[in-house]
Amino acid sequence: MTPLALARTLARLDAFPVAAVVRLDRSEPLAGRAVVLPSSFNPPTAAHFALLERAAATVGADTVVALLGTRNADKPLAGAPLHHRAGMLLAVARENAHLAVVATNAALLADQSAALQRAYPEASFDFVVGHDTLVRLFEPRYYEEGEMEAALERFFRSHRLLAAERGPGGREAIEQVLAGPARHWREHILTLELPAWTAAVSSTEIRFRAASGLRPRAAPAEVVRYIARHRLYRGGFR
Repeated sequence: MTPLALARTLARLDAFPVAAVVRLDRSEPLAGRAVVLPSSFNPPTAAHFALLERAAATVGADTVVALLGTRNADKPLAGAPLHHRAGMLLAVARENAHLAVVATNAALLADQSAALQRAYPEASFDFVVGHDTLVRLFEPRYYEEGEMEAALERFFRSHRLLAAERGPGGREAIEQVLAGPARHWREHILTLELPAWTAAVSSTEIRFRAASGLRPRAAPAEVVRYIARHRLYRGGFR
């Protein structure tokens, strides 16, 4: 798919009136067990893919899904245009037959999961989340008044969470959530310990190096080439 075609596809998705998803790497539907990493991918890093592979090995998934959101629950999107983020993911997917690239117009995990299940009823999805996304899932302010418990019941009826520990204090921060707001759902949440090197990987540093004309570190080679070819982040590194 060309950058222009990607931009048009993502614009149509973003304008769709209900939560929806579209697969970008190929047309066939997802099936079997899949692990999903929702992220802004600005840009995709080596840590993103290490996280997906570790999660897949943990639950025995057939497919790993990079889920690119067109919207953010807390702030406007900034940085590389969405079609270029999708382009970077597709560049990696061309070298990895187990990686599916999917976009969604839903900002919240509960809505993303419902859209995926509607689109791909033959698949089962487990979701990989970091601390911030884990906290948001159990925050009443992200739901219509009085709707959080019912939404969580629907979510955990069909899905599990894999909460990733990354960086100093990662385990303690996640355990606080599991002992607090997530305690009623603890049996549906697995903790995922990542290789130590992932703690040092920073999307911000990759953007800064690209903006400075330096070769980004800790990004897949396909992403590094894509950034250079399209001169991404040269106008800033947000």
